[in-house]
Amino acid sequence: MPPPAGGTGGRRRGGRATGPARFWGIGSCPPRAAPPFPPWPRRGLPGRTRLPFRAGAGKAPGWTPPPGLVALPPTGTGPEKTEEAMAETKAVLYAVPWCEKCRAVRQILDAAGVGYEVVDPEADPGAGRRLEGLQGGGVEVPAVEVGGRLLVDPAPRELGEALGFDPEALPPVYDVAILGGGPAGLTAAIYTAREGLRTLVLEAATPGGQAALTDRIENYPGFPEPVNGAELMERVYRQALKFGAEVRTFEGAEGLEPAGALVRVRTPEAEVLACGVIVATGSVYRRMGVPGEEELVGKGVSFCATCDAPFFKKKHVVVVGGGNSALQETVHLAHYADRITLVQNLDRLTASRVLQERVRALPRVEIRLGQRVRRVLGTDGVEGVEVKEAATGRVETIPCDGVFVFIGLQPNAGFLRGTVELDEGGFVKTDPATLATSMPGVFAAGDVRAGSRKQITSAVGEGTVAAFMVAEWLERRHRGGG
Repeated sequence: MPPPAGGTGGRRRGGRATGPARFWGIGSCPPRAAPPFPPWPRRGLPGRTRLPFRAGAGKAPGWTPPPGLVALPPTGTGPEKTEEAMAETKAVLYAVPWCEKCRAVRQILDAAGVGYEVVDPEADPGAGRRLEGLQGGGVEVPAVEVGGRLLVDPAPRELGEALGFDPEALPPVYDVAILGGGPAGLTAAIYTAREGLRTLVLEAATPGGQAALTDRIENYPGFPEPVNGAELMERVYRQALKFGAEVRTFEGAEGLEPAGALVRVRTPEAEVLACGVIVATGSVYRRMGVPGEEELVGKGVSFCATCDAPFFKKKHVVVVGGGNSALQETVHLAHYADRITLVQNLDRLTASRVLQERVRALPRVEIRLGQRVRRVLGTDGVEGVEVKEAATGRVETIPCDGVFVFIGLQPNAGFLRGTVELDEGGFVKTDPATLATSMPGVFAAGDVRAGSRKQITSAVGEGTVAAFMVAEWLERRHRGGG
């Protein structure tokens, strides 16, 4: 029977199928209530599914794509598979795309490294008739054919006994592993978890990323008044948890590698497997790389004015940099420091005009252009910086109590070197349309991605796109096309 108007063919209602499953191309799902994701099984694993048709009965009559939509061909079309061809594989999984239990069985087989073939009895009439014969007239999925036996709706223990593995020893398999809990990662988690995908977020520190360290965010839509970054990201974090995402803090990814049809993610604590991965590990502030800087980090050298400004009340600090971050932090520091010297190596500031005007209006801020910090001075704490003027070569010492460095970002992508393609700056290269990396099933979003705009709003947008793209990937993979 055709699906109801505005519905989604093949989705489940009350635990039963509504009609033959069809999958629509990216951004072209049949009209339905939010969320506008490609059809994908919801959370929960009901029992076996009896298909509401006779094998080989054909497609639902009269159902054509709405205007502008393109139907992707279902897996299994073409010449019917023979019994001999099916017998060459270690196992045959009879499954349909909208079946939750089918997906769970497939993930178990992937985690165990079992060779198997997926057959859709809806799309392949020959396979449907074979399954109907094996079940004595029934057509129920999931069903696994192995060693001359047919296991219908098998429990993990049954699969392990039939195929020679211990299901208790298998690592957990997630639909999506999101590496990084900043704006891009948490936004992606909201979308994937809300759609029922089993989602894991691995964050090396605390949720929120660099955004959570920003004192005032003035250009985030929906907030006419400035919003505190930590407050904003706390809301995003709680929203991801609300929809069921699992978030592990202080457990960042240390490695990534293909694992058969899955992706293995290594952390300091364990290994996890995922069908798809979104890399959203963000970036950190770049170091100057001058003598004294590293030795005095935490002793007067800082990369976060929001964190450390209160330690410099009524003191003199040097801010290094001339971009948006440097000037934003200067505005914040002005509430605490008695005097601020802004040192920029270029002959101009590169921040937005609004920020430049705001900083120039501050009474206790001195701006020095065309000067570069050569050394941070001090033993137990910062005592000053040595700067060199580009035009004259003159070297001068500026006495100060602290140094705040904001000279750009360095991507948190070192653990990906040799795994996915990076650009010369170490950022992850992606297809700009799909955000796909050079490794199948792995996508990237936010500041870690080459070409990103390094803004909170753009990171949120990329996280949304990456969620849609990984859902597309999972849908194609579930149908055997990925």
